[in-house]
Order: sequence, then structure tokens, then C-alpha cells
Amino acid sequence: GAEKMAAAIAESVNPRASNKKQVETLKKLILDGVAAKGAATPGTTLQFDCSNAGVKVSVDGKEIGIASGLQKAFCEVYMDEKCVSPALRNSCVENCCS
Repeated sequence: GAEKMAAAIAESVNPRASNKKQVETLKKLILDGVAAKGAATPGTTLQFDCSNAGVKVSVDGKEIGIASGLQKAFCEVYMDEKCVSPALRNSCVENCCS
């Protein structure tokens, strides 16, 4: 459940991040947010907002916290040449950057 999800996200961000401590913070925020709810049940919404401050983690609309300085690494998971979903990257470029 939540541990697998948090680990997968952290594993994707880690090689792109210079601050490994903040990668652990990101993972902990995800786990804490899901734990506060009880479990990652169907319909649970994880939201990640990137800003100059870092990556804000929210679970089901409740802000959990911010992993500072990871915004670039987090975005690269979805946008760089080794992205997790080339189709998503292409869609973002076609629909948001034209």
C-alpha cells in the first residue's frame, strides 16, 4: 500500500536529487499523510505541488508538509529524457507549452 507507493516515488526522485535527506522527507510526508487517514484506500488522492519552496504533499486535500528543494528533481521524474511516462510528458508539452 502506502509504503510501496512512497518508496516508488522516492526511488524515482532519488537519482535526480542532490539532497538525499529531503528525498527521505518526501517519503515520510507521503507515509504520514496516508497514516493520518488510516490507509491508502481506493479513491485516496495524493497531490504534489511544486513551487520555489519545494514539493508540497497533500493527501485527500489536507496539506501534510513540504520537502524543500526537490521541485526540480520531482518534475524531472515526469519531464526529463528518462521520465516514467513519455506519453504523459508529450501530452504536457503538446497541451501546456504551445
